[in-house]
Amino acid sequence: MNGIQADGGRRLCGSGRTAGELYLECGMVRGDSPIEDRLMDLPLEVDPVEMGVSAIGISTFMDEHGVTHVLDWVGADSYSEMADFIEEARRKGVSRKVSRTAPLKDLTAQSCLYLLHPRAVVKNASTLATPDGFACPCGKGHTAQEGCIGLGWHVAPNAGPGQRRLADGTYPVKAPLSPAPDYALGVFMVVPITALTVIHHPDPTVQADREKRAGQSGLPVFVAQE
Repeated sequence: MNGIQADGGRRLCGSGRTAGELYLECGMVRGDSPIEDRLMDLPLEVDPVEMGVSAIGISTFMDEHGVTHVLDWVGADSYSEMADFIEEARRKGVSRKVSRTAPLKDLTAQSCLYLLHPRAVVKNASTLATPDGFACPCGKGHTAQEGCIGLGWHVAPNAGPGQRRLADGTYPVKAPLSPAPDYALGVFMVVPITALTVIHHPDPTVQADREKRAGQSGLPVFVAQE
């Protein structure tokens, strides 16, 4: 499971990865591995103050087994809908830039990335009419009124009828929700961290520093060109 990189290239958060930066990755959710297996259904509402998370940077926490995990807030400025991120990850895997001062030293092969989005939880789900085409994507039989993660695909199109735009291509969406949803921050996906990738920097001194920093973790480290 470990040692699987995500794809580089364009994403909704930018035209490409940055030289000399570090990226926490999960490559196993793209392609043949169903991403639905990694979705949190029902999404878990999070109090950002209580959990110490913000839209800038990452936070870590230790579980009851002593394993350190990462909390990462997916910003709505790049991914205005939760499903935008999920569908991109389905195609390219998860690749999340982290600060060079981020707390990486306690991460191990057992560490996971907990992804949050400000539109993950529909707080007024119990008041919704069941939208056309609704189905639980994880096969759990959740209803719309339970707050199923499937509500995340019932959003406004932005690339023609029934389609939303990704950096490369589009994906289908369904009828928008009614009444208007009341969204809240929540965990919507949990993936294993299968790689820590350093994007190659042309300055050997900078590159050596970044690789040393990455090597302080217990994660498999790779160097990529982009």
